[in-house]
Amino acid sequence: MNLQTYIESGILELYVLNMLDETTYNEVQDCILKYPELTGEIASIEKALENYALQNAVEPSAALKAKIEQALFTTSINFSQGEVVPINELSDYHKWLDFVSAYFPEALNAENFAELVTDDQRIKQVLVVSSFDIDEESHADEYESFLILKGRCRCTVDNEVFYLEPGGYTQIPLNTNHRVEIIEGPVMAIVQYRTAFS
Repeated sequence: MNLQTYIESGILELYVLNMLDETTYNEVQDCILKYPELTGEIASIEKALENYALQNAVEPSAALKAKIEQALFTTSINFSQGEVVPINELSDYHKWLDFVSAYFPEALNAENFAELVTDDQRIKQVLVVSSFDIDEESHADEYESFLILKGRCRCTVDNEVFYLEPGGYTQIPLNTNHRVEIIEGPVMAIVQYRTAFS
């Protein structure tokens, strides 16, 4: 076997990237056992690919980074009062209902209720129960979002109208008029305010 030709064929790069079918992968592993000098070549390829990845890495946008962090955080949360657990479209409203049952049981049968859940420099969350419509408003310096835990409501955001029920989530863009009408109440929600430039 001509090792130099084998090395230059590109098969080792495909091996390192795990892009070979099972048969070819096993053949490369057999070659590595027969020709230990291939181990050094593979280490060089791994180092070169790592350097290339670092040199060409693209920093995700702040919005994408926040979304990824929230998604990862939400999948491994342990709820406790005062802990910041950001809500997003992946949030499990059943876990939030369990949290409410444990820390705010009086809210479960309330017609109207509001209690601060958590507040830090970036995020403030309020547990809200409402039997009344929420008047039109907009925010210039913070994103408002909410996760519905109970009830059903109609949201108007600019000229878009949509309905939310338990598990429904929405985020309101900055400087955007929005209002909430109660369809089946009372509606219980986690309302979150996140500073726009955090």
